[in-house]
Amino acid sequence: MRSAQTRFCERTGNRLGLQQALRGILAAGGSINVEWPLERALRVADDTAGVPVLTELYAQMEDTPVVVDVPNLWRRLGISGSGESAVFRPDAPLAAIRQAITTKPI
Repeated sequence: MRSAQTRFCERTGNRLGLQQALRGILAAGGSINVEWPLERALRVADDTAGVPVLTELYAQMEDTPVVVDVPNLWRRLGISGSGESAVFRPDAPLAAIRQAITTKPI
């Protein structure tokens, strides 16, 4: 199972991620001060990104426990450990997505 962030990046060609989807919720009036049904928040986030990532993940996971293969995700992102440091591989399949996740937004 890939993370929501990875799915957004993959499905938007690395143009948008979870941060932009969450900003869409805020722009639509969703915040800690209002009560929305979960499905509404997920739909607004997906509409912002232009892909149904969160609604699809919710449909897959709402009634069924899901095991996330974190070591495989890290490998695909090009993240490994060396002592107490992280090492980033630029040739990993999802290296561009890792860079988008870890780069400070403009």
